[in-house]
Amino acid sequence: MLLMQGRQPLAVDGAALGLGLPARPIPLDELRALLLHPSCSRATRDEVWRHLIEQARTHRDAWMVGAVALAAPMLRRLLKTLTQTLPVEREELEAEVLACFMEALCRVELSWSHPVLRLSRLTQFAVLRAHAIDRPDLLPEPDMSDGQRALRYPDGHADLLLERAVELGVITAQAAELISMTRLEAISLSTYCRARGLLYCTELKRRQRAEARLRQALLSGELSGNAE
Repeated sequence: MLLMQGRQPLAVDGAALGLGLPARPIPLDELRALLLHPSCSRATRDEVWRHLIEQARTHRDAWMVGAVALAAPMLRRLLKTLTQTLPVEREELEAEVLACFMEALCRVELSWSHPVLRLSRLTQFAVLRAHAIDRPDLLPEPDMSDGQRALRYPDGHADLLLERAVELGVITAQAAELISMTRLEAISLSTYCRARGLLYCTELKRRQRAEARLRQALLSGELSGNAE
């Protein structure tokens, strides 16, 4: 990306941010590598993303594009899930995901924990609401509040745990999406089924079987250490 190249690439001030980052201007391509490195703490990633969100809101244009570039791994995972869920041409869906993500950058509260996960949730819900069968209101806004209902994780990032389970063939992508929406997002199973024209009993059994396979995989160690 041109914004990350040249004599004056788009960069954050590592000295001002602190957080254990190099005390110098850090180009966004280097910053992306630092944030993806296993040694980078979640607290550091969260604070850097709060800074990026502020920059995108304040300066728009280049910083908005820069935020999209740094969120590319998350957006690719989200696009993969949505492609398996929605009967939409990939190019059209890519454009929708991008537009909804940029809208989410303007909506997410900086006081919320785990800002990248919140951005993913807001983006996913916006796309799904646009395609909910006949009744967009059946797919409510996600509860993004902190406090007693703050997001909680198992051993590692829950979304990555589900993605790893799909990669290993423990559960299907459809089952992962079902668990994510009805467990992590606290959408009722009946609402989920109505929005998609699915049978409640069928999806209930599908979720029960998938969760049983997940439990077994976790107990056997098959998924341990792969969801960070």
